[in-house]
Amino acid sequence: MAEGHAVARWAKALRVLIDEPLTAVEVTQRWQNQARQLVGEHLTAVDTHGKHLLLRSSGEFTIHCHAMQYGSWQIGEPGQELRKEARYVRLRLRTARHEAVFFHGPVVEFLTDDELATHEKLNALGPDILHEPFDRAEVLRRLRAEPDRPIGDAILDQRIISGIGNIYKSEGLFLAGIDPRHTVAEVSDEAVNRIWDALIPLMQEGTLRYGPTTTLPESLRTQSDRGWVYRRQGRPCFRCGERITFTRQGELKRATYFCPQCQR
Repeated sequence: MAEGHAVARWAKALRVLIDEPLTAVEVTQRWQNQARQLVGEHLTAVDTHGKHLLLRSSGEFTIHCHAMQYGSWQIGEPGQELRKEARYVRLRLRTARHEAVFFHGPVVEFLTDDELATHEKLNALGPDILHEPFDRAEVLRRLRAEPDRPIGDAILDQRIISGIGNIYKSEGLFLAGIDPRHTVAEVSDEAVNRIWDALIPLMQEGTLRYGPTTTLPESLRTQSDRGWVYRRQGRPCFRCGERITFTRQGELKRATYFCPQCQR
């Protein structure tokens, strides 16, 4: 699933379409009437909240997209050669100079201002880790409301904090030295802030770089090693030599990787 840094990177690329009249808007059958109404209008802003993308227009609708597990964007010139088959296109926006194509993403909605203001999922989202200023106090308040929840599960909950996915969850907890199995109540405020102190610069750097998510210093990277712990179960920790271990957490049984020696 695309994490917040990837969505922020897509948003930056999509902003080339701002203020350019839309010459074509192609979408699935459900939204074709709304799409026709946007032809001749233009994008006014491209915003993100965690893993959600909001393309605001001069017309009646904002386009809300979520890539979920397999969605991705391709931005280029009109008529560009698509890197995926046309049958996977969920949304295509075209101007005289640019074309943006959204593949696979299961969430594409055309929302009026009223629908956007009352959108249940969007309104429930916690603070975005990549927004400035990042509201640490509000995230802490939401965390403390679930004291018995494992910290490794809690920081994946987009209602608590938006933008963190499975890779950065494991990497951030390793860099903060926190055992992901600890409950929220067992993690001090100072330790919680260490997670954000580790993740914010890593994710900001990730907004600038395409390709696989990388958290290791360049001196430690190999073709198979791009993170401190993620997908490294059974292999030695770069810091202490202990074997990286693996567990599953939360209702969705998401994979968590950690070093039992470095993370206490």
